[in-house]
Amino acid sequence: NKTILYDINLDIYRGELFGLIGPSGAGKTTLLRTLIGFYEPDGGNILYKGQDITNNVELIRTIFGFTTQDACFYEDLSLVDNLKYFGEMYGLTTEEIIEKTEHLLRLVELWGDKDLKAYQLSGGMQRRLDLAISLVHNPEILILDEPTTGLDPILRKNMWSLIKKINSLGVTIIMSSHLLDEMENLCNDVAMIKNGKLLVKGSPDQLK
Repeated sequence: NKTILYDINLDIYRGELFGLIGPSGAGKTTLLRTLIGFYEPDGGNILYKGQDITNNVELIRTIFGFTTQDACFYEDLSLVDNLKYFGEMYGLTTEEIIEKTEHLLRLVELWGDKDLKAYQLSGGMQRRLDLAISLVHNPEILILDEPTTGLDPILRKNMWSLIKKINSLGVTIIMSSHLLDEMENLCNDVAMIKNGKLLVKGSPDQLK
């Protein structure tokens, strides 16, 4: 019976790197999970190019890629087999999977480790594997829920570079964080949420 989000109203534009910032418990993860159909909203709509996609799971799966704060791969599978598995889930052909696997593992700088089991990877490498998996079906929008949580400063900067690189390929990115320096370094636009309410939206400079 608790309301988590109150009258959130946002416009996010194609090609943006959009940031969602707020303290723990502000509602960031709830909002992102609602966007991808994991939670069903009690009211309101999610519009994509003017089309209501609220809980249209089939369409959402093709539009969005999603990387959570927790690892979403199979630890006992190799990197190649993880991408093959998720590629098959999205209905990719064998040829597409082979092509995408090499392309994505090179993109996230894991091609040299392609035959390792996922559990053998360091924390930063596992985050990059998660990113590769979330991109396997060529989504238009990538959602990253606190992608640098638990990473040291050097690995955080490496992740920033990778996120910028993915965005430069034309993928719209929506990412959450509670770190303002992350927003300043990465995002065109930022929305600040507290206690489930939108406080302000603008460029990082405007927010400062």
